[in-house]
Amino acid sequence: MASFTKETETSAQAVQIESLVPHLKCQYSNDVLAQRGAILMEEEISLSVWQTAKLHWRALLICSVSFTAGMVFGYDVVVNSASISMPAFFIYFGDIGPTGPYLPSKWTSLWTAMSALCQALGAWLVGFLLDRYGRKWPASFAGLITLAGSAVQYTCNSRGSLLAGKMVVGLGIGAAMATATTYASEVAPLKLRAPVQSSLVLFTVFMQGVALGIIRSFVPNIAPQAFRNAFAIQWAFGGLVVLAFAVTPEYKSPIYLINNGHLGRAHKAMTRIYGSKTDVDARLAYLAKTIREEKSKDNLEQGTYFDCFKGNDRKRTLTVIFLYTAANWAGAAFLAQSIYFLIIAGLPAIHAFDVSIGGFGLACIIIVSSWFFMDKISRRIGFIVGVVINFLIMLTIGALYYKSGTSAIWGIAVIMNVLISLQTSLMQGLGWPIAAELSSYRLRGKTMSIAIIMQTFSTWLTTFIVPYIYNVDSGNLGARTGFIFAGTSILLLIGAYFLVPETINMTIEEIDIAYEKKIPARHIKKGVVTLDIVHELKGGEVKEV
Repeated sequence: MASFTKETETSAQAVQIESLVPHLKCQYSNDVLAQRGAILMEEEISLSVWQTAKLHWRALLICSVSFTAGMVFGYDVVVNSASISMPAFFIYFGDIGPTGPYLPSKWTSLWTAMSALCQALGAWLVGFLLDRYGRKWPASFAGLITLAGSAVQYTCNSRGSLLAGKMVVGLGIGAAMATATTYASEVAPLKLRAPVQSSLVLFTVFMQGVALGIIRSFVPNIAPQAFRNAFAIQWAFGGLVVLAFAVTPEYKSPIYLINNGHLGRAHKAMTRIYGSKTDVDARLAYLAKTIREEKSKDNLEQGTYFDCFKGNDRKRTLTVIFLYTAANWAGAAFLAQSIYFLIIAGLPAIHAFDVSIGGFGLACIIIVSSWFFMDKISRRIGFIVGVVINFLIMLTIGALYYKSGTSAIWGIAVIMNVLISLQTSLMQGLGWPIAAELSSYRLRGKTMSIAIIMQTFSTWLTTFIVPYIYNVDSGNLGARTGFIFAGTSILLLIGAYFLVPETINMTIEEIDIAYEKKIPARHIKKGVVTLDIVHELKGGEVKEV
């Protein structure tokens, strides 16, 4: 009798769900077909990354469009931070002090910090557009905004106009990155999500190295045209974002299409992504079922920014924010301004650029190498190891302040740039893929926008504060700034232990169940929940060990 009652309630709930979400009442709401899709997902988990890449080369090719956003972001990061180290820039925008030309802390902070703040604004604004217009045109429009901002920077003749140009570029980059990370996480097959997100980091880092090389070539030129040329080159990468997204046919996320009731178009999109021979019907049914169940738990309402901080989604959103901002709290702003810092510490400008280019090159090598064993190592442990290494190196940088001579300066230069590569490959290269998998399908666009907002806000905050800590006209801590970020690394280590799960090979349905059952994040991993209990979410509680 009890069993009959339970089945009746389940059936009634299904009828209610389908009546309130009419577009899901079709062949793709077939549980048998959805189960076949779940089995298909489990079978693909057993494949290696390279086998999956061969099978789903179409999906990989489509995801590569999002890498253009990483390119324009990477170039802008370096142009923002490294251009202030160019002699031509010093002469044009700087003041003269007792030891030579320098840039006022107020302006070095504003140029980098306000750009980051506008990136946060751009990411927030585009969140409203993603659910309404999809991913294609918002990203393309974001690229156009960066072109306009680059034009303002190229023609600027005052500190204020340069600031305005950086803010406009930041607005476009924030929107482009939020869109790109959202789409890549939605389209990439389960086994390729981590490599795709890691590739987004790789393209960002690669362009940072390219930008440094470009700026270094202009260092001997002390005419204003030197730094103007560095700004002008950004037109190429902003234009690449515009064209890549604009010419890509039907650049629509299946998740966006399902959420908006376009199942026919979703089927067509998934056929383009996965190929017609990979049981598209089963894949679509599984995806529709997962989204339907997510909506049923939240009264079938369209997700809002506020929903990201309600119920079980709160912890997931906070974890995504933690992973996206961790590098900033670990001292990324200090490392990003390493060239300027090393120059005022006494290292010749050319050598400062050379060492930094080597650091970004090392980061690219480490990221690419990680692809060969990404599906074999724990991303959670790798992230935590990255935080520990950050603590040790920042402590060493601070200690080298008390050693005089050029050897100490060279030592700081080398280990700062080694840390850039390790921080990028471990904390971002492993942390961002985890973050991209954590949010529910219903809230993914909003969650990734929040992640970019908080990442850029933390960038704004730290880049604004850091120059006041180390600069000669302010705190004058110099290399002792490393002690501050050694302290923040301890806090990050505690946060990582309690917040960061191990999502490798987990489907979004399994992640949904793990958070629904309130399993402690440090215990979440493949196998802790199974799809056999999908329909028993209310039964039993997992006790914390």
